[in-house]
Amino acid sequence: MTEGRFKTLFFTFLFAIIACMGYMVCGTWIGWSSTAIYQMKNNQTELDVTNYGTMISMYDLGNMISPIPCGYVLGLYGRKRTISVIGPMNMIAWTMMLTWPSRLDVLYLARLFAGLAKGMTICSVPMYVGEIAEVKLRGAVLSMLPISLAFGMLSTQTIGQFLNYRQLNFLGLSLATVFTFLFLLMPESPYYLMQKDRKDEAEKSLRRIRAKDDVAEELAMIEETVTKQMQSKTTYRELFMTKSNRRAFIITTGACVFQRLSGISPFIHFTSITLPSKNYWLNPLVAVVVFSVIKNIGNMVPLFLVDWIGRKPLMVLSHSAMALATAAYAVSLYAVANENGGSSLAWLPVVLLWVYVLSYSLGAGTLAYLLLGEMFAANVKTKAAPLCVMLQSSASFLLDSIYTFVTQAFGVHSNYFIYSALNFIWAVAAVFVMIETKGKTFLEIEEMLAA
Repeated sequence: MTEGRFKTLFFTFLFAIIACMGYMVCGTWIGWSSTAIYQMKNNQTELDVTNYGTMISMYDLGNMISPIPCGYVLGLYGRKRTISVIGPMNMIAWTMMLTWPSRLDVLYLARLFAGLAKGMTICSVPMYVGEIAEVKLRGAVLSMLPISLAFGMLSTQTIGQFLNYRQLNFLGLSLATVFTFLFLLMPESPYYLMQKDRKDEAEKSLRRIRAKDDVAEELAMIEETVTKQMQSKTTYRELFMTKSNRRAFIITTGACVFQRLSGISPFIHFTSITLPSKNYWLNPLVAVVVFSVIKNIGNMVPLFLVDWIGRKPLMVLSHSAMALATAAYAVSLYAVANENGGSSLAWLPVVLLWVYVLSYSLGAGTLAYLLLGEMFAANVKTKAAPLCVMLQSSASFLLDSIYTFVTQAFGVHSNYFIYSALNFIWAVAAVFVMIETKGKTFLEIEEMLAA
């Protein structure tokens, strides 16, 4: 590898890592829940929470509201300006919880506001990262998104065990502040600048991202792609009436929605109070930390596999494995709850919990974000990606909202039988609806979708 090539790779990944920190900030909110709920249940906070599902789902509700407006902002003001707002929004939400630590209404409002920031993050960051990555590196670079998300989760779950409620919230504020200032140094997407007929600025941005002066060939490819894709109008009608756009939307929405319907959100949020607490061989918070460690390690595997094995085989394998794991997890919870003494099988739900998250990380956890960054044509990208994210967060909102009610009505194990069935449905559907996009340019992907 030449020195120039090494420099290009270094700066491409550096800029991608800084952008991916937006996902890390989202991860701190997701990881916060398991630690905070455990503290609330054990009277270690000033809050009196009776319905944890409602508290958790406020974050999902905010995530549902912001994607569509975010799409318009991305088109009008660009990727950088849009993402630059996300850090301060998270800082405001954490500050609210620090200022009024005993106010339940403030907690709900803060989580709603943070959810708005998450919806913007999921829409904008994959789009930005996909546009600054080289074609051959796009799969690997986009695979860094769930790694960042899992790292944010792990930071609050591990360090949070040694912190009180106020210190836990201050940790989240600190990470959001670091991201806010680092992203101010980032360049704008050359694709966006080309869409706005700012070719000189696009060239300058690409030179900075690639850390070299000769970017003529790649700039010409970007110009050709944008010119062809922007020939049609940027409307929702164009999204659904054009075959290639419609297929891209079905594939990406399926991946995003079934990622959440796989059960990942309830696993993250409720495991600390779902795992059996009597005759238990491992503290629930420790089990959750190991869960996040496995998720982090597992998320690194697609970095090497996604551009070798491909997107489609990983997706099918991941959801098939999760279907088996969630069914077994449901059976194990039922068996432990109905066993006299409940001790001999106490290890089983924990092991199956870890099997599930490894299966999730190897495919579903990564591929949904990857598809958000590579499937849509330039003329509909700011319409399609937000709509996918809104539907994705709706799936989380649904599962988190009904978790308590299903548990009370049919038993906690019933939730996981539902997730097993949903995983099986998408494992079968993905075989027929997905296309393979590894190593393809944006233009080649559009041609495949239109075929």
